[in-house]
Amino acid sequence: MNANDIATKGDLEALLLKMQQLLQTTLPAPALPDDYLTIDEVAELTRFNRKTVAKWISEGKYDQRGKLIHLFTLEFAPGKPHIPRSALIAFGQAIGFDTKQLTQPPPLRLAS
Repeated sequence: MNANDIATKGDLEALLLKMQQLLQTTLPAPALPDDYLTIDEVAELTRFNRKTVAKWISEGKYDQRGKLIHLFTLEFAPGKPHIPRSALIAFGQAIGFDTKQLTQPPPLRLAS
């Protein structure tokens, strides 16, 4: 080991600056609060049939790489699956449909 092998303060600052620049360009946009969609809402957003969405959940669909994936759901009540918006976006990106309309903020809901 010689003196040239030790990083200087300037080297470390340059490395830190480069890492910050890389992080800023590769980080995704801040996530929206996740909302939970029914099968009917997913069908309306994606413009696919309700039966198709139910099939994605039960049977899955092959992604662009040929791997079988299922649309992730949560059941808050028996027989009533809800799909997190983030799971729908990930599923859509994997199978190759346009997810731009899915990243819009959810409409405000009035509490009664």
